[in-house]
Amino acid sequence: MIEKTHKSRRGFPEEFCKEIVSRYRAGESIPALCAEIPVSRSTLYRWISLYTEFRRNSGKTVTLRDINHLIEENRMLTEENKVFRHCRCHPSDPLKIKMEEMKKWKDTFAIHALCRAMNVSRGTFYNFLFRSKPKTVYEKTDETLRPLIRAIFEESKERFGANKIRIKLAKQDIRVSAEHIRRLMNEMGLIPKQARLRCFNSTNRKYMYRRNRVMQNFVQTAPNLLWVSDITYARINRDFYAICVVIDIFSRKVLSYKISDKNDTALALAAFQIAFIARNRPPGLTFHSDQGLQYSAYKFRKYLRDCGVTQSFSNPGTPYDNAVAESFFSIMKREELSHNYYHSLEELDETVAGYVDFFNGMRPHLKMGNMTPDEIEQRYYERAEESDHIGKLD
Repeated sequence: MIEKTHKSRRGFPEEFCKEIVSRYRAGESIPALCAEIPVSRSTLYRWISLYTEFRRNSGKTVTLRDINHLIEENRMLTEENKVFRHCRCHPSDPLKIKMEEMKKWKDTFAIHALCRAMNVSRGTFYNFLFRSKPKTVYEKTDETLRPLIRAIFEESKERFGANKIRIKLAKQDIRVSAEHIRRLMNEMGLIPKQARLRCFNSTNRKYMYRRNRVMQNFVQTAPNLLWVSDITYARINRDFYAICVVIDIFSRKVLSYKISDKNDTALALAAFQIAFIARNRPPGLTFHSDQGLQYSAYKFRKYLRDCGVTQSFSNPGTPYDNAVAESFFSIMKREELSHNYYHSLEELDETVAGYVDFFNGMRPHLKMGNMTPDEIEQRYYERAEESDHIGKLD
């Protein structure tokens, strides 16, 4: 006979309950056990139900209590996973950010689940809900700015930093400093795409003298006076494909692009033809590029000459002579190409097309008065129409 164990505040110890159940399974009767232990028959039957062991195929024994514990644990983990999917914060974030986010979801999820998932004590969270101080003007301003900043950041596909977002907000008549935006972006975990690009340069090639008619003069008074072009590479699986673009210097607008598995004259010629036809074969055009074989080939030079286009070349080993095209590729790699792995030409083409639309229609240019290429050209043609109208009236 075992000694009676006094009940604690939470009941009998688990080992004691298991020992009583073992004695029942060994043949002792319920009345005899109840007479020895000061518990009711219903309590003893509940112990038998909870602590009777079952042997699994693996040989391990489990009890109904173990199963109930696993069910409850699975329920709690499911709740926490739902919280993680909806809350835009992480348990390692500052406490204030976590509790602000938890407050948004307190009517959707149980307080226990929110606090477990975010590793916040319930007392701390309840104090935040019911004893928090009135929000200051600065806190209210931050609350207003956060969704606006996030919307612009996501619309740019995570490419815009604080300076670009400041420009976009200014166009909505919202004046805020870049430092303020940068702080809120850090708090929300909004990190723009970054990439370290490796640059390769070859200087062992012999170049012919070809005239540079631009001389780094990248300021033009109208569209279709000076176009520039360049070629870069992007990887599809294990192969490299060439991307050729044509850009109008006046607005920095990408007029055309072409992708090919061969970096040859046909690629450069196709890109130029797309832009030239789309712009209705503009007269008085100068076309500038580096002295790559694609542009200096007789076939390419003859085609431009037959179209009445004046050709210009960068000086050997001077990438600044074609800085606009070089800059575009640098930005596209940093903001898009370096963050993706492409499995097909269709994927790469879709990505480049989407980025060109973004670059022309959404991305503001600091050197162009924080306007997009499309806005610059639209303003030019609107002013031209106004001048024509005034001229007709005179």
